[in-house]
Amino acid sequence: MLSIMPSGDAMTVRLAVFDDAPAVAAVHVQTWQSAYRGLVPDAELDNLSVADRTAMWKRAIPRGGVWVAELDGTVVGFAAVGPSDEPDAAFKLYAIYVLPSASGRGLGFELALASLEGRQDVALWVFEENPRARRFYERLGFRADGPVKTETIGGAGLKEIRYRLGVAS
Repeated sequence: MLSIMPSGDAMTVRLAVFDDAPAVAAVHVQTWQSAYRGLVPDAELDNLSVADRTAMWKRAIPRGGVWVAELDGTVVGFAAVGPSDEPDAAFKLYAIYVLPSASGRGLGFELALASLEGRQDVALWVFEENPRARRFYERLGFRADGPVKTETIGGAGLKEIRYRLGVAS
């Protein structure tokens, strides 16, 4: 567990536990609705369900690799990492999200440090049209390594770029 105390706010980054699933789901939905508005179709974002995401996180958290960031005891962000489904990478960073109200406090960076600690050869996919996330990952040392794909969400084709950490790009 990591505790950070800038500007009087009590901040903690720790491994998620099963009971964190509803809070992680709420962060997941809110951050998608904020970060991807104008990129992902509005109807898709408006129909995201905290209940559906809670069920997903109740399955994922017990497998490990999910970290939460708390601000004054409230979950405001999360990261998820695990074995890669990429044939040429050992691990994959599946997500890092921090609520807009908690951004700018270094929690995304602390979540990355905690979830990636000791991991070599990590891949992730990021939307090409998400320059803020791309800059964040580049500051962590990730580099685009060539592969691209298109993910269809709500009928919109969104180009994704693969980034890698720990291998020559």
